[in-house]
Amino acid sequence: MLFPLVPVQGQQMLQTVKGRVVDDVSEQPLVGVGVVVNQNGYLSTYTDIDGYYSVPNVPVGRITILFSSIGMETIYMENLSLNSGKELVINIKMREDVLTVEEIVITAERDKLRPVNDMASVSARTFSVADAERYAGAMNDISRMAQNFAGVGTPSDSSNDIVIRGNSPFGLLWRMEGVDIYNPNHFADGGATGGAISMLNVNTLSNSDFYTSAFPAEYTNAYSGVFDIHLREGNYDIHEFTGQIGINGLEFGVEGPLSKNWKASYLASYRYSFLDILSYMGFDFGTGSAVPRYQDWTAKIHVPTPKSGTFSFFSIGGTGKVSIVDGESDFYNYADDIASQSQMAVAGIQYNKTLGHNQSLKISLATSYSSFSAEIDSLTIETNQKDRSQDAMLMREFQTLQAVHNVKLGSRLSIRSGLAGKRLAYGFISNDYSKTTYPKDVNEIGHTFLLQAYSEISYRASARLTLDAGVNAQFLFLNQTWNVDPRVGLSWKFKDKQELTLGYGLHSQYQGLEIYMTKLFSQAVDSKIYPNKFLDMTRSHHTVAGYQIRLSPSTRFKAEAYFQYLYNIPVDLYEPYYSVINLGGMNFDKYGRVYVSDATGYNYGIELTLERFLSQGWYYMATASLFESKFRSIDNILRNTRYNSNYIVNLLIGKEFDIKRTTKSGNMWSLGGDLKATFAGGQRYIPVDLEASKQEKAAVYLFEEAYEPRQPFYMRGDIKVWAKIHQRKITHEIGIEVRNFTNRKNVYSYEYDVRMEAMRTSYQTGLLPLGYYRITF
Repeated sequence: MLFPLVPVQGQQMLQTVKGRVVDDVSEQPLVGVGVVVNQNGYLSTYTDIDGYYSVPNVPVGRITILFSSIGMETIYMENLSLNSGKELVINIKMREDVLTVEEIVITAERDKLRPVNDMASVSARTFSVADAERYAGAMNDISRMAQNFAGVGTPSDSSNDIVIRGNSPFGLLWRMEGVDIYNPNHFADGGATGGAISMLNVNTLSNSDFYTSAFPAEYTNAYSGVFDIHLREGNYDIHEFTGQIGINGLEFGVEGPLSKNWKASYLASYRYSFLDILSYMGFDFGTGSAVPRYQDWTAKIHVPTPKSGTFSFFSIGGTGKVSIVDGESDFYNYADDIASQSQMAVAGIQYNKTLGHNQSLKISLATSYSSFSAEIDSLTIETNQKDRSQDAMLMREFQTLQAVHNVKLGSRLSIRSGLAGKRLAYGFISNDYSKTTYPKDVNEIGHTFLLQAYSEISYRASARLTLDAGVNAQFLFLNQTWNVDPRVGLSWKFKDKQELTLGYGLHSQYQGLEIYMTKLFSQAVDSKIYPNKFLDMTRSHHTVAGYQIRLSPSTRFKAEAYFQYLYNIPVDLYEPYYSVINLGGMNFDKYGRVYVSDATGYNYGIELTLERFLSQGWYYMATASLFESKFRSIDNILRNTRYNSNYIVNLLIGKEFDIKRTTKSGNMWSLGGDLKATFAGGQRYIPVDLEASKQEKAAVYLFEEAYEPRQPFYMRGDIKVWAKIHQRKITHEIGIEVRNFTNRKNVYSYEYDVRMEAMRTSYQTGLLPLGYYRITF
């Protein structure tokens, strides 16, 4: 196919669009792919023998780009942002067309409609850096961005925990560059999947996937959802820089070539807590001593060799600490002073090699570390002095070696198989000097091993009908528990603009190692015993059916209905209302309990999404979720789960437009605004018997009514305005965001105040103005 070159006239601000195009399975470079860029005119080129392309002199602004080749499915991407201060690198994996007699154009909007993983059929969505930067309330955090999607909620403004279809946030899996990782968030306790501030720098991310049900077989050890994160590669031709300052931190990023001949590149970023800097300068934020101090980094090195395959290195990590003095925290109401610290790091090396024209092999060696520690000093009434009442440290670490093999057997059938071995190390050390708080006697240091394997196929019977199926297995050496989980998904485009999807999956997750290694003293045998060591894996059957229709080239409607049945759920042997499926971040009372894997549960619901992708300068998204989430414990009582809020509604809308083009200077100005509104049912809680609490001078809970009452409905509105200035080779952006601009008092918790002998209500974040400035050059 030949593409006309139509010069673009009258534009002064120009930039380059470039990248590489490879086959989606073998990752062989695709030669002669036509690349057309449209920005008030057409510019075109073809990929070279190594699959690279470059389109210079593209006018800055929103662009559309098309990739087309005979025998391959055409990819059409629109409304991509091209800034003056940074070249736009777009790397594409193209899928072979099942009909090769003639070229058939099947547009695949990679940014929204089709996930990066081609073996995902249902409950999957791709998200981009632009989404995290665009949505009001997201704060450049992909977890908070995902809370806008159908079926996703959050239990707290102060955390980015992800609640998917009523499941606990602990059921989520984080993955980066194809490798499982620990929770990439600051101020997160051991085992949690969220935290106060994300370590993931959106400026370093590529398009990634988010799954909410029946995910492909390659994702093991999760039962609620998956974040599959990809880091982008650095610019392989020129050095570029990014600086940003805002409430999330003071940040600096750099990228550039290591070898222009090999197209090798590096990418690195570093961030430090901006609030900590201002605190040292004497500013007071009303948080007293509880100023969050944190820092984090991201790095990637990418080295494609001419004949020996591609080598890469990646790493993310960070540390955070916060100290609370003189009882300033309502949460730690039993202590006067608390100092907590969290750490997380990931580092990995990968080797990727194409094997012939239809196969590829990726080998990864990685390690991940996560720890949380706390020291608590309480006031001793007898001495009127503060003494150490408790300290604790929870550490997790793993090393993993894995191999993934892809093979394409013709245009219709592809197979992906993987094998991974992990060494899981743990250190759980606690000292409860007061003998009144948790964790109780969890003092263990050791390691165990985990073996995981999977195989999955994607069979395209036609251009409209696709079957994805697979199976995975894992074996935990600690207690010899294992699972074999089948997965299957079906996608049928029964009309040009309409699609039906069906999916089923069995999903398993082993318990936190700190739960397995809980020790109790046995007088009968005069030794320590491990009552939880042989707990089963939590398992969940997922079934889901979906329908999607394109109402216009930029607008779609999607509906999904689902049912999930959970079993082998651990519950407290002596307090049946207490279950791990109700856990969230900072639930320290999960330690030291005796569990049995005898509870069951279910989630069912329907989700609706009406979405206009950014087109002609504006977008909107409306999502509605109606659901039920229950569990049945060993006392045979059916209870609500903690996260059974029953409904979530999100409304988002945004507009951007050019406001000025200065011919003399060549600068281009644009601005935009984004608005978000969220409505959700209140969180469930365990009520307090007020009269009994007064008599006991301590909170007395009505456990027989656990999770029956709930807080008032949750409502929050966020607004964001921003302005961008394109100068020659430099882009400036400044923005202001106001979270909860109506200053609604959403309830966080109800607590019994011993001193006041009354219930006390804690509220979530009120009106919170935030700002940022970013420069790229």
